Amino acid sequence: MQKLTTIFPGRSKQDSMQEKKAASTWREWLEHLIENPSERRRIAHVVGVQPVTLTRWTKQITRPREENIRALLDSLSRDDYQVFLRLCILEYPALISEYKATTTIAPEPPSEFYMRVLNAHSHTPPALHPHALYDLILQQIIAHLDPERRGMAARIVRCVPPRPGNKVRSLLFIEGIGTPPWQRNLEQQMVFLGAESLAGAVVTHCRLMAVHSRTEPTLVPVHWHEHEQSVAAAPILWKTKIAGCLVISCAQPHILTETHLSLIERYASLMALAFERESFFDLQQIKLHLMPEYIVQDTYIRHFSRRVHQKMTESVRESQPLTFLAAQEQVWQEMEDELLSCSLPAQITQK
Repeated sequence: MQKLTTIFPGRSKQDSMQEKKAASTWREWLEHLIENPSERRRIAHVVGVQPVTLTRWTKQITRPREENIRALLDSLSRDDYQVFLRLCILEYPALISEYKATTTIAPEPPSEFYMRVLNAHSHTPPALHPHALYDLILQQIIAHLDPERRGMAARIVRCVPPRPGNKVRSLLFIEGIGTPPWQRNLEQQMVFLGAESLAGAVVTHCRLMAVHSRTEPTLVPVHWHEHEQSVAAAPILWKTKIAGCLVISCAQPHILTETHLSLIERYASLMALAFERESFFDLQQIKLHLMPEYIVQDTYIRHFSRRVHQKMTESVRESQPLTFLAAQEQVWQEMEDELLSCSLPAQITQK
């Protein structure tokens, strides 16, 4: 969203800040935001009303319903969202849970949680180790970052292991949990990701990235999922090598504060304990490709379990039995080949 200082070139930044501080109601705040015609049209489009309706609200000619106010909040920048929400609470007290959720997140994971993770890391049998730590950390993330259950999904993305001599070409959602509108267990929602995704950008550049609204333009690549209105991801690192990233999706825009982002980085660091050392790759070993749309992937992914079982059966028949993890990795690689073949024309276009 445009800054007020760019909407009114004659005003200084200080003047704009004084105007904002002087606003004592959400109507006065909205009045400042919609003085620019293009901004008024943009907000009206997001809210789903006519531009004149916004003016009527500011003049108290009509009163918006609570769902209108929620849609209005969705149209605002992150900075405006916080102040506008605080002003709206005076007239719409049901919004107080949103305000509390954005202001009362503890800045650190509980100290006892670190001990639980270390204990699980030290005492869980190898076959159960990854999933035990995945589930333990993901549950804590949701409880900590979404205490009001307003809609959040926490998912783990890992690098698809390349064949010998090759580079990492894609990423894969492997585990996740969520609160409504997402399902509790997201483990079955397998998706391959590549250079077109936020996870791909995070892995490639090895740093945290966030996009605070689905409706606002961004230079960061995002392959939006259903229900996602904002998203952040942090790399999972070990000794400068990377295994993937932790992705946090929110059902509302502008909900992720600096405290949230700091916590996401901390939980991503803990998540590194769940990965075997061979799962980490030097950045020079990573060259992500473009992956096709989810609807295309579904044709292949729906048969994943059957293919793993078939591969294990064939390996026994040939007297070279595979473990479940080894068979799973081979199927990942085969599916990656098939999906990259589907997206080859798009990749040629990108070059």
